[in-house]
Amino acid sequence: MLLYYFLRFIGTIIINLLFFPKIVGKKNTKIKGKCIVISNHTSMWDPLIIVIAFRRHIYWMGKIELFKSRFSRIFFRLVRAFPVRRGEGDLTAIRHAFSILRKDKIIGMFPEGKRAKTGKTEKFEPGTSMIALKNNAPIIPIYIKGNYKFFRRIKLVIGEPILLSDYVGKKYNPEAVTKATKLLEDKIQDLEKKAQQV
Repeated sequence: MLLYYFLRFIGTIIINLLFFPKIVGKKNTKIKGKCIVISNHTSMWDPLIIVIAFRRHIYWMGKIELFKSRFSRIFFRLVRAFPVRRGEGDLTAIRHAFSILRKDKIIGMFPEGKRAKTGKTEKFEPGTSMIALKNNAPIIPIYIKGNYKFFRRIKLVIGEPILLSDYVGKKYNPEAVTKATKLLEDKIQDLEKKAQQV
């Protein structure tokens, strides 16, 4: 846990020096209890810039490929990140996500399931919506604008927490998951438009 906050401190210095971040909606990071943080995903820098915006520890779900080397596996375990096998309905990862939320902690996820190298937000996978609905966990949507060129500003637009059951009802089924996933895509697109104006 101490390593996480130490790295967050170092990361804050690096991000501020290199990218002059502008964070809009900082008040939305002050949520208490369980929640899921989601964002568009274009760069390996994305988790770090999100981490510096939140005081609370974010437990990141990352693709299992990131955990293959011994060094990266040790590092990610130390900061309490956990792997997921993409496209396989990874029950171990899902159960671990559930256990984190039951402890009123924050999970970080990228619903696209991969980096969008074109910079354009791609179709969301349903896993985020499924986990949120099953645990009645609020979601904080974030849009990151910028391509991480050194000494160019990055914008981070943080939306208000969303409770999916308010939009799709409390009954959990595939139709609700599909509807909720589309809702999250729309919320990120709304934040993208806002990012153009701030």
